[in-house]
Amino acid sequence: MCYQKSLNQSQDNLTRYMDKPPVQEDIFSPYFLNDGFAHDRVYIIPMDEPRHWYPASWGLVPSYTNREEFYKNRKYNTLNARDDKVFDSRLYSKPIREGRCLIFADGFFEPHHSGKESQPYFCYLDDSENYKIRSIFTFAGIFTKDENGDYSTSLITVEANPLFEKVHNKAKRMPLVLDRKFENEWITESQPEGIIKDIMTEGFTSKSFTAHPVMNYRLKKNRETKNTEKVIEPAEALDKNLSI
Repeated sequence: MCYQKSLNQSQDNLTRYMDKPPVQEDIFSPYFLNDGFAHDRVYIIPMDEPRHWYPASWGLVPSYTNREEFYKNRKYNTLNARDDKVFDSRLYSKPIREGRCLIFADGFFEPHHSGKESQPYFCYLDDSENYKIRSIFTFAGIFTKDENGDYSTSLITVEANPLFEKVHNKAKRMPLVLDRKFENEWITESQPEGIIKDIMTEGFTSKSFTAHPVMNYRLKKNRETKNTEKVIEPAEALDKNLSI
């Protein structure tokens, strides 16, 4: 699962990534850590409006309910959608067919378990300049759109590759980071189900990732660090045997 992500970029960087401008100026706010459980703003290129990128709340809201009520109820966690269940899900079966999107990121956080303890690891592309200056990528996502035209989104997760089996060693899942050659294909309308499934199976980026342990910002003593660079700084690893 992936419940926290980063996007510490400029608006121009997002625009250059796929040569698509924002739907309007001044909608972008960079962040070191976006906690999905707060349902804060992420940025997507939706299938129904692929010429621009838009803000969206993280946590897909079904079309049959109100956004505030759905989040307040907390009956469903819709931050992630599993690739092996998405077509059969009451929540996701329509969005995976009719509402796919690209979700911008430049890093994400995954828990690593060591004994009875866990520690977040910050994951980013190995071709980044360093952990502070990172390359942009996109998650495969799905979305809904409410009566006001506002988007909400979930990201697709898949079975972990060898690196993320070590990092996310309990659930052994990872977000589907799309290879560049599949990004436009993912948001192409009227894709057959077989093509969508093929992308979820084969579409993970060919670029390599790296990861390092970081502080647990959820601890009371660290909560004020959420929107600072401290949340991505390397920390001492609890698991001394893990090698990335």
